[in-house]
Amino acid sequence: MPKSKSAFTSSDRIGFTLLWIFTVIVLVGFGTFGLNPQLLAQFPSSAGFYPYSFLIFSRGHVILAFAVLALILIPRVGIKWLPALILASVISLGMELLGTKTGFPFSGYEYTGLLGYKVANLVPVLIPFSWFMMAFPSYVLARCLTKNGYIQWMLGAFLLTAWDLTLDPAMSELSNYWVWDQAGPYYGMPLVNLLGWFGTGILIMIAFDYSHAGKIADQIPTPVMEFYYFTVIVLSLGMTLLAGYWLAVFLTLVVIVALRFMIHQHQLLLAN
Repeated sequence: MPKSKSAFTSSDRIGFTLLWIFTVIVLVGFGTFGLNPQLLAQFPSSAGFYPYSFLIFSRGHVILAFAVLALILIPRVGIKWLPALILASVISLGMELLGTKTGFPFSGYEYTGLLGYKVANLVPVLIPFSWFMMAFPSYVLARCLTKNGYIQWMLGAFLLTAWDLTLDPAMSELSNYWVWDQAGPYYGMPLVNLLGWFGTGILIMIAFDYSHAGKIADQIPTPVMEFYYFTVIVLSLGMTLLAGYWLAVFLTLVVIVALRFMIHQHQLLLAN
């Protein structure tokens, strides 16, 4: 856990601890039974739970990660972040409905029933919350690195899109949370999906800016958001690492290391 007492509160630490424990449990389960379902024959007591584990772990991760983000935001800014949540949810849900209905801008795909109830029988209710729980940290981190609005939008959208470098291989190739109409070259994902993510991310970043979410973002310590960003990515990163999806792992680690370097350099610049 982080050692900075000035940035991390006790509630931050509790939230992060719970999320890390949950993530480790999921990765242990995936690394054993998920990748080696034949082991179920040796552990009959686990066989009954296995079919439900994909339901519990996926939904649980989104709900817990969102709760941890709320636990970070509420003590610092109250409920002032809710308009940003609403905007991100409306934009992401709209784009997801468009995508699942027409194939634009992500390419053709369909959600299975593993993520729960679907809006219009197309997009799970949890999906807009998952967009926000990474879009807002990406926005905060982008703002800490540059004050240029256009660059902020692109950097924030890039950081959001980088999550999908492991998320999609983990959730559509290694598991079955959504299915592509036509398999693409990146672990089954069409490359145009990344452009769809980037475009949607830019729309969300612009919406954050014009709703004055920047004033809220500036009150959130950068180390907290950086650690949250990494913590959320660990689940899909860990799944791809265990499965030997080395390109996905490498690309994601490059982004994380580059982000850490840029933040460190920015902090040195401010200190001088």
